Amino acid sequence: MKLRLFFLLLLVQQVVSSNEIKFGKVSKEEVAATEHATYPEANAAILHKEERVWYDYQYNKGWSLIREVHYRIKIYNKEGFDWATLQVPLYLGESENETIHGVKGYTFNLENGKVVSQKLKKDGVFKEDVNKYRKRASITMPEVHEGSVLDIKYEVNSPLYWYIDEFKLQYDIPVDYVKVRLDIPEYFVFKQYSRGFHPIDFTQTKDNRTLKVSKFSSNTQKNSSLDLIENVYNISASDLPALLEEKYTSNIDNYRTAIQFELASTNFPNQVFKHYSTTWEDVAKTIYNYDDFGGELNKDNYFDDDIDQLISGLSSYSEKAMAIFQYVKSKMNWDGYTGVGCSQGVRKAYKEGTGNVAEINLMLIAMFKYAGLNANPILVSTRSHGIPLFPTRNGFNYVVAGLEIQNDLILFDATEKNAMPDVLPTRALNWFGRLIRDDDSSSQVSLMPKSKSLDAVMMNVHLDEDGSIAGKYRQQYTANNAFAFRNGYTEGSEESYLDNLEKNSDMEISGFDLQNIEELSKPIVQSYEFKKEAAYEVIGGKLYLSPMFHLATRVNPFKMEKREFPVDYGYPWEDKYMISIKIPEGYTVESIPEPIAVVLPENMGQFRYNISANGEVINARIETALNSPVIPAFYYADLKEFYRHIVDKESEKIVLTKS
Repeated sequence: MKLRLFFLLLLVQQVVSSNEIKFGKVSKEEVAATEHATYPEANAAILHKEERVWYDYQYNKGWSLIREVHYRIKIYNKEGFDWATLQVPLYLGESENETIHGVKGYTFNLENGKVVSQKLKKDGVFKEDVNKYRKRASITMPEVHEGSVLDIKYEVNSPLYWYIDEFKLQYDIPVDYVKVRLDIPEYFVFKQYSRGFHPIDFTQTKDNRTLKVSKFSSNTQKNSSLDLIENVYNISASDLPALLEEKYTSNIDNYRTAIQFELASTNFPNQVFKHYSTTWEDVAKTIYNYDDFGGELNKDNYFDDDIDQLISGLSSYSEKAMAIFQYVKSKMNWDGYTGVGCSQGVRKAYKEGTGNVAEINLMLIAMFKYAGLNANPILVSTRSHGIPLFPTRNGFNYVVAGLEIQNDLILFDATEKNAMPDVLPTRALNWFGRLIRDDDSSSQVSLMPKSKSLDAVMMNVHLDEDGSIAGKYRQQYTANNAFAFRNGYTEGSEESYLDNLEKNSDMEISGFDLQNIEELSKPIVQSYEFKKEAAYEVIGGKLYLSPMFHLATRVNPFKMEKREFPVDYGYPWEDKYMISIKIPEGYTVESIPEPIAVVLPENMGQFRYNISANGEVINARIETALNSPVIPAFYYADLKEFYRHIVDKESEKIVLTKS
């Protein structure tokens, strides 16, 4: 029995030892490997990632957060070379900033059967400003080749002790093993939230710590110590597959396996217990009470004369709202910064005509209120910021205006010149927002458009026996489709737009006409005449053509066998095609595709396809609609099959033969 126990303990010791990774020590097997054992298609892999996070205290500076990170990365081929550079975000505080220290690295390669190393030099670390809130440190490893193994280690010191950046456990390359240890003093109480689809190991224990505290005064140093209890969190995961971007994904980070720690309360000795936001109502109230939010929202004496003159003579709420909305859009220019707080303040922003999203839209709300309209801010998390799955003050980074008229909530965003009521930029179409009122109440509101965006095409086509076509084309865009078109079109010139249109469709275009590019309340209408060579096939005296020609859907956008996260189109939409085809003289219709109608579950979408022939004219009517902008993952197989029907049907041919 003792012998069996000895061998068991020895085995456990060997397993533990095999998992111990020492910085700067790699095996020949790691460097020699030519592909990943589990995921041979991987371009690179994280063989090991370890993070160690703890708190430090200095009498003159207070608490700080130390984060030590070690990456071991394997590069399999040239496509994985992007991982030769690590980028470390550094946040900028009001008085102190995050800093990076102790950057070390080695590149290991195999030369003549031996492992050789190249040390990271100082010029491999580069720091740059991203914006006024953030810097970035880039660590670029030397002598990286196919097969290289990279060991990288660094430490980040943060004065923002109340904020712990999330721990990412999954990346766009496989992760063999990742572990995190987080030591939090008893004075801080954090809640933990995890996301993703892969299991993680999570344990919490308590440990004693003696914290050395140094006090400096009059060129003297006095040392003391503090005994405290720490909550120790150990987190680990292994064999995590790559999380790859797929078609129609709002933000892949929403589905990444990760864990977040959110400060819930603090309880320091001889201080009052402080409770932080734990519900969405608490979050909304906290943000509203910020001086750079609610305080700015309540200012109106910088615009009152201008708004009095603007709405003079206007009687209805709708007229006043549109006049103010157009005024703010024309006067203000967005500086590209998001956030729920004002940077320079609404008064200065109004004077200079430039501001961040909070300054512009809080200004808009204040003007609505001044005009007697029932307007309130709506907190939003942009698509790039992610979906806030739990109550957090960091969950929102954007604000839009909500106007309540006759039991209807209308959304406004004045940062975009081409925006219209209830037409938000795509960045803000992120499921739900939270409307907050000055009485501290709040409610969740949908950010999704109420009506479908239309793309309607009418096309008249004349066939020539040599396989060429000529005709007229008319297309109409509404709502978010029109907004996207206007933004794209105004970025360039008409000449560049037509060049791209001809290149993408392989057509010769003439007589181009575009209507309502500046009439935002009206749909975009573009029309032109076209000619196209080799538009269909001529085989054995018969003509074979797709009735949709270059407009047909040729590839199913969904190729994965399964999908773990929703399909997000951003907004509901409908495509309509009405095509009239004049066949050449002397030809008759031999066969046309059968009609079809396909409907997604719960009426989330439908596809209707109908072709009819009447003498020398063939008429095609094809309609595809997605009534829900977000399709849950458990309907992915249905959606994939839905698109299979679309691709198959739109590839079917009309056959014409000589009569």
